[in-house]
Amino acid sequence: MSAQPANQPAEDTTIDAEVTGMVADLLEEHGSETAALRALAHDFIILLADADRSVSRGFLRGLFSQGARPVAEKDP
Repeated sequence: MSAQPANQPAEDTTIDAEVTGMVADLLEEHGSETAALRALAHDFIILLADADRSVSRGFLRGLFSQGARPVAEKDP
């Protein structure tokens, strides 16, 4: 037996429905499309800055901490 009566629709759990709900929440919270976009852009910039700070700069293009380790000498 089902816990819900047969005439109740199932909740839409698709990604599109989730995004639509988030957009509606943003518009309700900020009052206008411009304010909602400004808030999203601000959060995006903060997220990018945080990601940039957390990236290791030790290994770039095959060089690990150039100058920090002695160069391996090859035998002739």
